[in-house]
Order: sequence, then structure tokens, then C-alpha cells
Amino acid sequence: MRYYELLYIINPNFEQDRLNKVMENVSTELNGKKVSIINHYVWSKKRLAYMIQKYKYGTFVILQFETEKYDFFIDFEKFLELDKSILRHQLVRLDTKPDVHEDKPEDLYVDEQPNAEVVEKVGKESSSVTIDDKETEPEETKEEIPEPEKEEITEG
Repeated sequence: MRYYELLYIINPNFEQDRLNKVMENVSTELNGKKVSIINHYVWSKKRLAYMIQKYKYGTFVILQFETEKYDFFIDFEKFLELDKSILRHQLVRLDTKPDVHEDKPEDLYVDEQPNAEVVEKVGKESSSVTIDDKETEPEETKEEIPEPEKEEITEG
């Protein structure tokens, strides 16, 4: 038996009902391939490292499954690429069987929003940094760097 993990990013503007529908479509596609699903849950809504299709955020979903056959992966990945609501996906093989996730998917859904004060401070050109509502000045390096010695060139 081989174990796999699929991480896919869904459009961040989807409500819970539409999010569940996308997850159900992915599960249905895999169930047609005789795959045993171990875990399928929403990890969280996170800020993306770079914009994807003009979105700064994405809803990350994790799907872990086991199967003996792997000849359907080409068709399955094509299905994921053609689904407009899935922004990106990554499928990896796991070495060991993953543990069954016991939390309910509703408990796992977290809407991460950046702190407005931090965004405002970062947006301004300021030399101070805000950490936990405390303003601190950046430390300057006190170690002086010696200048390289100049050699005189004599003509001989």
C-alpha cells in the first residue's frame, strides 16, 4: 500500500458551502479510482508568498489517501488543473501512513487576517518595528569595520 498527500489551494473568497462542494468534488474524483481516503480537511486560510491569479490569500486543504495503483495520477492532476476554483496543488508520496485527524473540519477553519496596525506601520517608511504593540528602535551595529590599508606604489 502506498500513501499520498495532496495539498491544494482553493479560491479564498469561497464560503463554507462552496468550499465543501469543491472538497466533495475532489473526493468523488478519487473515489471513482478506488482510493481509500484517510484525511480530508481544511488546514487554514493563509497569506500566499506571491499573488496567484490576483489573490493574496488562499484556503489550504489537505487530502491524505492510500492506494495500490498509481496509474490514474495523470488524469487526476489534469482534473485539478482544469478546476477553476483550485489555484494550485501539490501531490507527494509519504513514507509512512499518516495518523487519522480527529478534529472536525469546522474547528480547523481559521481565517487569518493581518494586523491592521502592523500593515499600516510597514506601509510607512519608518525605522521602528512593531512587535506585540511595543515599538522598538532597530539596533545599530556598534562594531566598527576597519578601512583597508592603502599601499603606495613607487616607480622604480
